[in-house]
Amino acid sequence: LIARAEGKIVETISAKKYAHAFVIELPFRGALSLSGQIESEKLPFFAELNKRFKIDFTPNDPYWTVQWGPSKIKAEYAWNQTLGSSDILIATIDTGIDYNHLDLAHNYAPLGYDWVNNDDDPMDDNGHGTHCAGILAAATNNNEGIAGLSQAKIMTEKAFDRDGFGWADDIVNAIIHAVDQGAKIISNSWGSSDDSVLLHQAIMYAHGKGAVSYTHLRAH
Repeated sequence: LIARAEGKIVETISAKKYAHAFVIELPFRGALSLSGQIESEKLPFFAELNKRFKIDFTPNDPYWTVQWGPSKIKAEYAWNQTLGSSDILIATIDTGIDYNHLDLAHNYAPLGYDWVNNDDDPMDDNGHGTHCAGILAAATNNNEGIAGLSQAKIMTEKAFDRDGFGWADDIVNAIIHAVDQGAKIISNSWGSSDDSVLLHQAIMYAHGKGAVSYTHLRAH
């Protein structure tokens, strides 16, 4: 069968000294011929491609083992396909980002604004924004800190002060500015028990620009 398919044996797989399978090199037409013959003659053999496999991805970041969230959603299975892309820009509307942090500096994009202090330096003075940014886009597999869910670029709009409070107008300005900078994902890890038409309009503006706005809602 192998000879008729113009193939040649390049490896023999044996178990208990008996040949169990052969690895064969053969032209494409030969592969079709061989498979067809096995099927048509109902022979007790099978032929399949010698497929390539890859180890499951496990990041070497030291705190990966205590990251229950990514483990819960089985992020490591997704990482076998992709770690994410720097072509995607994520924006956090939060207390800023410590952009000097070793786990964030590589993926940080200096495109945001500090709406609390009215300057272009959205440095985090609370810690919450940096925490959230790390979950989203900390450098993965760099032997440092935690493993971020995606290796996207991340920017921040500082709309919340050192005590964790922010005004609606600053938040709305932050969302609009982030989208205008090209952010495609807006992360909002904050909430209120009050409704806001203005905030809803800002989120609809982001939606209209093709951005996804994720809000972790909770009442204060």
